[in-house]
Amino acid sequence: MARSLIPAVSALSVPRTTDRWNRVASIAILATLAILLLNPWGVLGSRVIAGYKGWQEERRIARIWNDLATAPSYLGPSPAPGRGVIVEFVDYDCPVCRTVAPAVSGATRNQQVSVIVRHVPSARGGSAATEAALAAICAERYDLFPEAHEALVSNEAWLSTRDWVGFGLSLGIGDSESFRSCMGEEATQLRLARDVEFAGLLRIPGTPTFVSVEGLHPGAAGLAEALAAASRAAPPRDHAALRPATESLFDSSEHPELAELRHVTAGIFLSDTALALVDRTEIQIVDLTSGQIRGVGREGEGPEEFGRIAGAVRTPAGIAVWDIMRYRVAFVARDGSFLRSRGYLDVPFKGFANVRPVAAHPDGRVLFRDQTGGSAERFEGRIRHPVYFVAVGSDDSLQVVIEAQGDEEHYGKIISDRVIFGHRTLEAATGDRLLVAETDRQAIAVLDWNGQTVAVIPMPAAVRPSADQVRMARWLMEEAWEETREQVMRMSAEGRLPYPDTDRADFPTVPPDWPANETAPPIDAMLTDFDTRLWVRDYRLPGQDSVTWRVWDIDRTQLLFTARMDGEDTLLDARGDFVLVRRLDEFGVPRAVVSRLRPGGHE
Repeated sequence: MARSLIPAVSALSVPRTTDRWNRVASIAILATLAILLLNPWGVLGSRVIAGYKGWQEERRIARIWNDLATAPSYLGPSPAPGRGVIVEFVDYDCPVCRTVAPAVSGATRNQQVSVIVRHVPSARGGSAATEAALAAICAERYDLFPEAHEALVSNEAWLSTRDWVGFGLSLGIGDSESFRSCMGEEATQLRLARDVEFAGLLRIPGTPTFVSVEGLHPGAAGLAEALAAASRAAPPRDHAALRPATESLFDSSEHPELAELRHVTAGIFLSDTALALVDRTEIQIVDLTSGQIRGVGREGEGPEEFGRIAGAVRTPAGIAVWDIMRYRVAFVARDGSFLRSRGYLDVPFKGFANVRPVAAHPDGRVLFRDQTGGSAERFEGRIRHPVYFVAVGSDDSLQVVIEAQGDEEHYGKIISDRVIFGHRTLEAATGDRLLVAETDRQAIAVLDWNGQTVAVIPMPAAVRPSADQVRMARWLMEEAWEETREQVMRMSAEGRLPYPDTDRADFPTVPPDWPANETAPPIDAMLTDFDTRLWVRDYRLPGQDSVTWRVWDIDRTQLLFTARMDGEDTLLDARGDFVLVRRLDEFGVPRAVVSRLRPGGHE
């Protein structure tokens, strides 16, 4: 007979008196245990309350983290997506803060973590600690915060002297009186008040206190805890592409002083608060904090004038621009002052018209990409002219760093041009590294300036274009030739060319069987940014509205994150989670725009 899941009526009868007392006793015992265990001083109670407090702490941090972890007062590399970030609340009159400072500096160097510094001056030494915090904040204006911070935590003399004019001079600030007056400005006072407000919102127990996305980590021992939390919170984000926010932080079209920009040949972040926009014959230095703009150079043949700027690279002191008409490099400081210029007409390059600078070494050498031109003999078919990366010294000595394959071209009976979906050799560089990608290989080579491979970075898989994309690529090539044809005919009609009027029939057309590879290269662009990260763009096929950039830590060969961007935008530079792009308006006029990267779908 099967057992029923419904209890028998007899089992629900009223229990006997002894059973009732047993149950009362059991309940009393359980209540006593609950009081002992779950009260705030009990074993379980303390754990529950600690867990609840931790949860509340994380919620408080999460609500303000984006603002808390964004400040120009930071140590180490610029804060960026995919990089570990912690916040330190510091008091310059705090002995423990001074004791732990070397370990903080070591972490920024060895673990590539960014430490945002927030100030909570104590009243222990009167107003000296407050003045020190204000001095550190003012040092941001001169891109000298790390130096000011190091001076304040490593030397206590300022506690007694409080000589902030002398302190500014010791940092290398020429206008130290302006530095001193900055400390009394309302904006500086408000900035310090904001730091103190953050400390109150988070209820920090004292200094130093380190903050990660996981919680507060007080005291010197808190540094190791915060670093461990930061490493857990910053995995590579290949699966979650970032996008530039819709709103821009800077747009050159909104500044009348930049209305004459016509090309935006290059754009480079000079610091956390400044950038350089390079046009054909001038450079614009933009202060992103004050909005001030300084024009540098103009068209002409003088020492501080340009014929035509064809590109620019970052240098330790600012930027170097390539004046292809004068065949010289002009070195310009971050503040826009000319440092020097140097001609390269006497350097024995292999291809005079195909030379461009790639990087400037701290020792004064300049690295060029040099490529031979067309063959003197009549040739039909595919060819890849060799590319040479050469370092040129101050005495015009030329050292070949590495030889690579050039871009894949096709020499036809009438015209010569790149193969559709042809392979290329791309390059990017930092002050001490050259990165070369031959797109028919599987990896990007990371080399030192002696040509030794020190690391490799993998490329994504190659892609196979559809038949429609092949047809569109041919059409785009024909359009480019048509545009060139119209431009030459117009210049000829205006008498700007040394030969008579050119007839339309004199120009060749692209043959319908122009060669196209069945598989497109994996990538089509590379650059290194302000933070010496490598940006690699997946190949953009015809018809694609957006492109994917993969961002790498070069030293660790680690993928940090990916960014999805408008296919019509040209990425010029990046710093932290900011991108500087060249964007065309509805009339085809370029403008420079700075936007912040956000998680995909976030506006």
